Amino acid sequence: MSQSREDYVKFMYEQAGDESISNKTIAEGLEVSPASVSEMINKLAKEGLVINERYRGSALTPKGHQMAQEMVRKHEIWEYFLQNRLGYTKQEVHEFAEVLEHVTPKDLADRLAIYIEYPEE
Repeated sequence: MSQSREDYVKFMYEQAGDESISNKTIAEGLEVSPASVSEMINKLAKEGLVINERYRGSALTPKGHQMAQEMVRKHEIWEYFLQNRLGYTKQEVHEFAEVLEHVTPKDLADRLAIYIEYPEE
Protein backbone atom coordinates (compact mmCIF):
# COMPACT_ATOMS: atom_id res chain seq x y z
CA MET A 1 0.00 0.00 0.00
CA SER A 2 1.27 3.46 -0.83
CA GLN A 3 2.35 5.89 1.83
CA SER A 4 -0.36 8.28 0.70
CA ARG A 5 -3.11 5.69 1.27
CA GLU A 6 -1.68 4.88 4.68
CA ASP A 7 -1.58 8.57 5.57
CA TYR A 8 -5.27 8.94 4.76
CA VAL A 9 -6.27 5.90 6.83
CA LYS A 10 -4.10 6.94 9.76
CA PHE A 11 -5.40 10.53 9.64
CA MET A 12 -9.00 9.34 9.62
CA TYR A 13 -8.29 7.06 12.58
CA GLU A 14 -6.57 9.74 14.61
CA GLN A 15 -9.11 12.46 13.84
CA ALA A 16 -12.40 10.56 13.79
CA GLY A 17 -11.90 7.11 15.32
CA ASP A 18 -15.17 5.26 14.72
CA GLU A 19 -17.01 8.35 13.52
CA SER A 20 -17.40 9.76 10.03
CA ILE A 21 -15.13 12.51 8.82
CA SER A 22 -15.76 15.01 6.04
CA ASN A 23 -13.66 15.28 2.91
CA LYS A 24 -13.10 18.93 3.79
CA THR A 25 -11.57 17.99 7.15
CA ILE A 26 -9.32 15.43 5.47
CA ALA A 27 -8.25 17.90 2.78
CA GLU A 28 -7.38 20.56 5.35
CA GLY A 29 -5.61 18.12 7.66
CA LEU A 30 -3.49 16.49 4.98
CA GLU A 31 -3.08 19.72 3.03
CA VAL A 32 -4.38 18.26 -0.23
CA SER A 33 -7.11 19.32 -2.63
CA PRO A 34 -10.71 18.25 -2.12
CA ALA A 35 -10.58 16.50 -5.51
CA SER A 36 -7.60 14.44 -4.34
CA VAL A 37 -9.52 13.44 -1.23
CA SER A 38 -12.53 12.33 -3.26
CA GLU A 39 -10.33 10.25 -5.53
CA MET A 40 -8.49 8.61 -2.65
CA ILE A 41 -11.67 7.92 -0.66
CA ASN A 42 -13.07 6.10 -3.71
CA LYS A 43 -9.90 4.00 -3.94
CA LEU A 44 -9.96 3.20 -0.23
CA ALA A 45 -13.63 2.24 -0.45
CA LYS A 46 -12.86 -0.18 -3.29
CA GLU A 47 -10.16 -1.73 -1.10
CA GLY A 48 -12.63 -2.16 1.74
CA LEU A 49 -10.85 0.28 4.05
CA VAL A 50 -13.52 2.98 4.25
CA ILE A 51 -17.24 3.41 3.84
CA ASN A 52 -18.27 6.62 2.13
CA GLU A 53 -21.79 7.87 2.82
CA ARG A 54 -23.01 10.76 0.78
CA TYR A 55 -23.53 13.89 2.92
CA ARG A 56 -22.24 12.09 6.04
CA GLY A 57 -18.57 11.66 5.17
CA SER A 58 -16.34 8.63 5.34
CA ALA A 59 -15.59 6.20 8.13
CA LEU A 60 -13.07 3.42 8.49
CA THR A 61 -14.21 -0.16 8.15
CA PRO A 62 -12.92 -2.74 10.64
CA LYS A 63 -10.20 -3.56 8.09
CA GLY A 64 -9.25 0.14 7.84
CA HIS A 65 -9.33 0.48 11.61
CA GLN A 66 -6.97 -2.47 12.01
CA MET A 67 -4.57 -1.08 9.42
CA ALA A 68 -4.54 2.32 11.13
CA GLN A 69 -3.88 0.78 14.53
CA GLU A 70 -0.91 -1.11 13.10
CA MET A 71 0.47 2.12 11.59
CA VAL A 72 0.14 3.92 14.93
CA ARG A 73 1.80 1.00 16.72
CA LYS A 74 4.77 1.05 14.33
CA HIS A 75 5.08 4.81 14.73
CA GLU A 76 5.06 4.57 18.53
CA ILE A 77 7.60 1.73 18.54
CA TRP A 78 9.95 3.74 16.36
CA GLU A 79 9.52 6.87 18.49
CA TYR A 80 10.26 4.89 21.64
CA PHE A 81 13.32 3.22 20.10
CA LEU A 82 14.74 6.42 18.65
CA GLN A 83 14.27 8.43 21.82
CA ASN A 84 15.00 5.85 24.52
CA ARG A 85 17.63 3.73 22.83
CA LEU A 86 19.33 6.07 20.37
CA GLY A 87 19.03 9.29 22.32
CA TYR A 88 17.15 11.44 19.83
CA THR A 89 15.08 14.27 21.29
CA LYS A 90 11.32 14.13 21.42
CA GLN A 91 11.17 16.79 18.71
CA GLU A 92 13.41 14.80 16.35
CA VAL A 93 11.77 11.40 16.62
CA HIS A 94 8.36 12.21 15.17
CA GLU A 95 9.59 12.95 11.65
CA PHE A 96 11.81 9.87 11.60
CA ALA A 97 9.02 7.66 12.90
CA GLU A 98 6.61 9.09 10.33
CA VAL A 99 8.88 7.81 7.55
CA LEU A 100 9.83 4.51 9.18
CA GLU A 101 6.26 3.46 9.96
CA HIS A 102 5.55 3.17 6.23
CA VAL A 103 8.49 0.93 5.37
CA THR A 104 8.48 -1.35 8.39
CA PRO A 105 7.11 -4.86 7.89
CA LYS A 106 4.98 -6.22 10.75
CA ASP A 107 7.61 -8.84 11.59
CA LEU A 108 10.30 -6.16 12.04
CA ALA A 109 7.97 -4.06 14.21
CA ASP A 110 7.18 -7.11 16.33
CA ARG A 111 10.86 -7.97 16.78
CA LEU A 112 11.77 -4.37 17.54
CA ALA A 113 9.00 -4.21 20.15
CA ILE A 114 10.40 -7.33 21.82
CA TYR A 115 13.94 -5.96 21.67
CA ILE A 116 13.05 -2.69 23.34
CA GLU A 117 10.60 -4.39 25.71
CA TYR A 118 7.87 -2.14 24.41
CA PRO A 119 4.48 -2.80 26.04
CA GLU A 120 1.60 -3.80 23.75
CA GLU A 121 -0.67 -1.08 25.15
